Amino acid sequence: MADICIVYASEDRAIAGKLYGLLAQRWDTWWDDKITGRFAKAIETEIPKAGCIVALFSASSRDKDTVTDELRLGQKHGVELLPVRIDDSDAPYSFGSYSCTDLRDWDGQMDHPGFLQLQRRLVSVVPPRARPQKPLAIASNRVPLPSLFLSVSSHETQLVPAEAVQALRIFGAPTILISAYDIVAACEPRTLIDELSDYRKNGGFVLVDSGNYEASRLNNQSWCENDLMAALALTPHDWAFCFDVMHPSEDRNSAVDEIVRAVERDKAHTVAPVLPIVHAPKLEQGGDDLESIPWIVREVAERLEPQLIAIPERELGAGLITRAKTVRAIREELNKLPFYQPLHLLGTGNPWSIAVLAAAGADSFDGLEWCRMVADRDTDRLHHFQHFDFFTYQTGVADSPITRDALEDSAVGFAGKVAFHNLDYFDWFVKSMREAVTEGSMEAFVVGVVGKDTTNQLKKQVPGLFR
Repeated sequence: MADICIVYASEDRAIAGKLYGLLAQRWDTWWDDKITGRFAKAIETEIPKAGCIVALFSASSRDKDTVTDELRLGQKHGVELLPVRIDDSDAPYSFGSYSCTDLRDWDGQMDHPGFLQLQRRLVSVVPPRARPQKPLAIASNRVPLPSLFLSVSSHETQLVPAEAVQALRIFGAPTILISAYDIVAACEPRTLIDELSDYRKNGGFVLVDSGNYEASRLNNQSWCENDLMAALALTPHDWAFCFDVMHPSEDRNSAVDEIVRAVERDKAHTVAPVLPIVHAPKLEQGGDDLESIPWIVREVAERLEPQLIAIPERELGAGLITRAKTVRAIREELNKLPFYQPLHLLGTGNPWSIAVLAAAGADSFDGLEWCRMVADRDTDRLHHFQHFDFFTYQTGVADSPITRDALEDSAVGFAGKVAFHNLDYFDWFVKSMREAVTEGSMEAFVVGVVGKDTTNQLKKQVPGLFR
């Protein structure tokens, strides 16, 4: 007995095939492409036993007697009907009272709102047999997973924000994170804004952070939601984090409500998606409430269905092993949802941390290490910025011609040479990790980054790390 039968007109076969390909990852799904014998007999056998019918309503299906016959067969046997609308036509006669999922502009994206809604409806009728499938990319395929948003900040970095964005634009970095603090706090933000505009014109993806990181580090207690709103009005961007609730309620349900309200409030100030940040509630005896984090993250995701949900890495536990355990627990909770929820870790730019936490279940990261440290491609370790002299042999044979040319260009200063060296390294690192995820070889990737002995220790202390 199939969980789902897909009913459609032959003219809509292409979209039915896309739907089958995605639904079959989590449910036992049947469509007429599986028929090997008599067509009518197979239909009469499969539909009455199905858990539900997903029917594609279109101008073509409306005029097909075969489609309405199959729908009435399901109706006769009490099979739940979950129609989806793929064009502007009316539903087939006598089926107009059913609530339809809107897939009129769907082109196979797993993060499409209509497809997410369909999955929610399916979960309420037939339990999925497998956990949600991780997509290869999100944001209409503009952000591949896993991803690293290279951060830009005025706080304790070697490049001022405008110079950093310029370097990222020249190199062709695909995704960056810019702090709202640096837009509002800058005396002359025009240069930075112009660089961001040029970066996006070249295809770059801009995620705006709330600015609370810089404000807290600089003890600026006047930084508030209105400052983020001002930054969003000025800044070209594709996504924005909400003005995070830095100290959520100790009560789990109240904490979820506070985060959801923050996102809903900030949506009024941008047409771009606003993404939630979850901060860990504090324990009375001190420290973060690690046990509550997975539940809170799942509840926020279930209520908002964001394209990305974030939590600061520093609030996942004291050490990397504890943090990996917490991420593993978060992913297990998120796997209970009817859709795949990408998880972002704020402030994770160390290659060891990225590799381990990606294996644990995180999907994207942001970090300032590229403009703070020097990366050693041979060992995946970070060194002091001034130690670049000892790694120029790597820069000279870098993958990127931009990085190689910058090393020899006298017009590029020391900080610029280091930045391009690091950009080449992180570009290679993330692409290698993405390939490992696609091929299912994350354990081998982590071994290559942290070593076999460390990986064995991780496997013992973090159950299910390489599941």
